[in-house]
Amino acid sequence: KAHGTGLGLSIVQRIVVEHGGEIAYEPGQGGACFTVTLPCAGPPATDTPNPVELGE
Repeated sequence: KAHGTGLGLSIVQRIVVEHGGEIAYEPGQGGACFTVTLPCAGPPATDTPNPVELGE
């Protein structure tokens, strides 16, 4: 596709950042190269529920 709105890249960036990753850009002839790096385990939980204690 020769022309676009760039909306796809914005969505990708948000998803990558929300998963604790990074996105890098390198210009090239006739296009660009984007590299996505994601952590293996994902970001730490920000809203972890307390464990439920079971009765004896």
